Amino acid sequence: MGVDADKYHALFEQMAQGAFFQSADGTLTDVNPAALEMFGLTRDEFMGRTSVNPQWRVIGEDGADLRPEQHPSMAALSSGRPVLDSVAGVFNPRRGCFCWFNLNAIPMFRPGESSPYQVFVTMHDISSQKRVSDIHLSRLRVVQYANAHSLDELMANALDEVEKLTDSAIGFYHLFDASTGSVVLKAWSTSTLENFCRVEERNRQYSVDEAGVWVDGLRSGSALIYNDYNSLPHRKGVPPGHASIERILVVPVQRNGEVVAILGVGNKSSDYTEADVHTVTLFADLTWDVAQQKQMQSKLLAKRDELKQANELLEQRVSQRTADLQAAIRERESFSYSVSHDLRAPLRHISSYSSILIEEYGPELPYEARTYLDRMRGAANQMGSLIDHLLELSRVARASLTMEPVDVSAAAAAILHMLQETEPHRMVCQEIEPGLMVRGDAHLIKQLLGNLLGNAWKYTSKTPFPRIAVGKSIASGHEALFVTDNGAGFDMDYQGKLFKPFERLHGSEFEGVGIGLATSHQIVERHGGRIWGEGTVGKGATFYFTLGE
Repeated sequence: MGVDADKYHALFEQMAQGAFFQSADGTLTDVNPAALEMFGLTRDEFMGRTSVNPQWRVIGEDGADLRPEQHPSMAALSSGRPVLDSVAGVFNPRRGCFCWFNLNAIPMFRPGESSPYQVFVTMHDISSQKRVSDIHLSRLRVVQYANAHSLDELMANALDEVEKLTDSAIGFYHLFDASTGSVVLKAWSTSTLENFCRVEERNRQYSVDEAGVWVDGLRSGSALIYNDYNSLPHRKGVPPGHASIERILVVPVQRNGEVVAILGVGNKSSDYTEADVHTVTLFADLTWDVAQQKQMQSKLLAKRDELKQANELLEQRVSQRTADLQAAIRERESFSYSVSHDLRAPLRHISSYSSILIEEYGPELPYEARTYLDRMRGAANQMGSLIDHLLELSRVARASLTMEPVDVSAAAAAILHMLQETEPHRMVCQEIEPGLMVRGDAHLIKQLLGNLLGNAWKYTSKTPFPRIAVGKSIASGHEALFVTDNGAGFDMDYQGKLFKPFERLHGSEFEGVGIGLATSHQIVERHGGRIWGEGTVGKGATFYFTLGE
């Protein structure tokens, strides 16, 4: 070997990367110490092997076995082209697990030849990166799986994933209740149930004292590895149908300083390591968190269903109440019409017969008799007026609304002009703010203004210098229209009676039957608004109202 060859070979031997040569016939011809460490082989075990040697266990990224011709070195030899950044897993007999490598296979040619006589392969150990990547992908799959599956299916799926990552044959997840010191058998992996475990009463609850050695994790609060299960002096016999145990790894899940669950895997073909502890710990916590979230979702869905049922029941009740209310309104309307038709005729008879008696027999009747007849006729007329107002209130309640812009200023001016014409001798100061516009039913709004302005005109009749104003202001935190006067006013202690039918706050000194404000209240309510009054005895009253949006 020449000086240059010695230098290259020394460099080859000292490379941190693994490297080896393989001849065209597939025989491994040279290898550096780094590669031997990665393969878990001695030089004698490595040299002279070929890719078809049955002792090789090589898998692809999908976990499937790679045939010899698919090995990167053989692919480069057969194609005559480099194979770069190929990822493969090779079983390491010393570690008892697959190690993952990034490999580059470079074919080498002699001058004048088109086929390679050997291939030079470099390899970099990416087992740690691959493990982290696999864990993240598995966790992502579990989270995605949780969206469309039940809690039990989710936990089994998580155990399936952790089994694959640790190369285990069995997996289980059990819950622990510290208050009762009991364990609940919650979930098993798919393979455990299908291939190993045939125990009955899988979902039963039992005390910690009845459990196997895996509950040592409950007591210690830390992960435990038992790679020689059968040598444990405190192990207990497994129940009939239970999977036989060779190795076991258990990881406790802790929340708020207390163990709440145990995730365990078992029967790996080689010893469990701290890397396995890391993997199982991640999945134990993830499974608990996702399970808790799933339970919360289930509770929320149950609450949503309860709320939906409550809403449906409420809608039924509202519909029934609406139907009852409509029936009551129809009944009231029917009663109003009955009052109108059934009582008017007797009242007309009373009034008519009273008038006939006075006209035909007046001179012959004593003065007291004529007085009584006049009172009878007046009472009949007053009752007729009450009936008219009652019917008017009923019509307001059932009238359909035609919403349109209404000029309140113009309507108020027209009403006050009409009132002035009825009593031209009265000198009333009238103030109307211009440009007052609302949206509502024109007929009802004019009726509302007529009632309010009619009251103001009536209750200022005994005031020396009467004043009536219509405008807009901010009252009780809302923009409202108002009708105000400086007339008789009222006692605020009785304001609760203002809008009740036939309730009057003044005596016989002022005419009226007490229905105008009740009608006004009904009109405002029909428009989705609010009406209220403020007053002082002897100093006037102000009525504010809004008409909704």
